[in-house]
Amino acid sequence: MSTLHTLIFTQQFASMIRSNLPLVEVLDNLADETPQRRLRETIATVSDDVKHGHDLGAALAAHPGVFDDVYVNVVRSGLESGRLGGALAQIAHYQKVIHETGRKLKAAIAYPAFVVLAFFGIFNAMVFFILPNFSKMYKNFGKALPAPTQLLLDLGRFWAENWYLIVGVQAVLIGSFIVWIASPDGRAVWDEIKLRIPLLGPLWRMSALARFLRTLAVQVENDVSVLHALRLAADANGNVYIREILYDIADEFERGRSLAASFRRYQVFHGIVLQMIASGEEAGILDELLMSSADYFDSLVQDLLDRITSLVNPVLTIFIGLAVAGMMVACFLPVFQMGSMV
Repeated sequence: MSTLHTLIFTQQFASMIRSNLPLVEVLDNLADETPQRRLRETIATVSDDVKHGHDLGAALAAHPGVFDDVYVNVVRSGLESGRLGGALAQIAHYQKVIHETGRKLKAAIAYPAFVVLAFFGIFNAMVFFILPNFSKMYKNFGKALPAPTQLLLDLGRFWAENWYLIVGVQAVLIGSFIVWIASPDGRAVWDEIKLRIPLLGPLWRMSALARFLRTLAVQVENDVSVLHALRLAADANGNVYIREILYDIADEFERGRSLAASFRRYQVFHGIVLQMIASGEEAGILDELLMSSADYFDSLVQDLLDRITSLVNPVLTIFIGLAVAGMMVACFLPVFQMGSMV
C-alpha cells in the first residue's frame, strides 16, 4: 500500500474527526472519496465493522497490510484519551515525514540510474549499428581500423558473444544476495555491515534512528506505554541489527534498568540520542525530546543526502562524459582517415 494514499486518508480522517462529525459518517464519506481501490475497500470494511459494534482500533488491526501496529496503537490511545483527532494528526505528520524522506531518496537515485542506462544505450548503438559499417568499409579497402575504434569493436564483440554469460553471472550474484539478505541471519549481518560503509553508512544509521525516534515519540505522546512503544518502534526502524539491539534495550528496561542506562551500552546510539533520552526521562518530557531528536536526524539525513548527491552526480557526469567522448572519438576516427584511403 502506497504511503501517499494512507497519508492523504489520515489527513482527511483527522480533519473530519476534529470537526466533530460522527465516526461512521466520516468513514463512509472517506470510503466513497478514496480513489485507491484497495484502500477504499478497506475503509468500507472498517466502517462496516464499526457499525456492527467493533472498536475502531480492532477494526483497523484486522488490516495489517494497510494499518501497521504503530498506527493502530496510536488510534487506540487517542480513543482512550478522547483525543482521536489529535492522534490522527500526529500519525499524518509522521507519515508525511517518512514519505518525504523516501521520495527524496528515490529522487537522489533516479539521476545516476538514468545516466548509466543512457550510457549503456549509447554504447550498444555504437558497437552494434554504427561501427560495424566502418569495419566493412575498411575491410574492403584492405586497411586496419584505428586502434580506438578496433578496441571498441572488440568490446562490443565480446559483449555480443558473452552477454548471456555476463547477465547470467550478475543475475546469480544479485539473486544470491537477495536470498541471503531475505534470511534473518543474512539481513542482520548485512544491516550491521552497511552501517560501516563510508559515506553511506552514516546516512543509513541516521535514517534508521530518525524513523525509530519519531515512531517512539508519536506513541509516547499518545500515552502508549514506553515498553510497548519501544518494541513497536524497534520494528519500524528498518534495520534488523538496530532492531535486535532495541529488543535487548526493551528487555533491560522491563527488568528495571533506566532507559538512558540501557541505551548508553550501545555505540550506535551515541551522542545526541543519549542526551535527549536521558534529559527527557529525567524531566518527564520524553516525547518532546524524542520528537526533537527525530527532527534533528531528519535534517541531518537531508543534508548528507544533498552532499552525497552533489558529489556523486558531477563525478558520474564527468566519468560518463569522458566515456561518451572516447566512444565518439573512436567513431569519427575512421571518417577522418577515410580521405587518405581514397
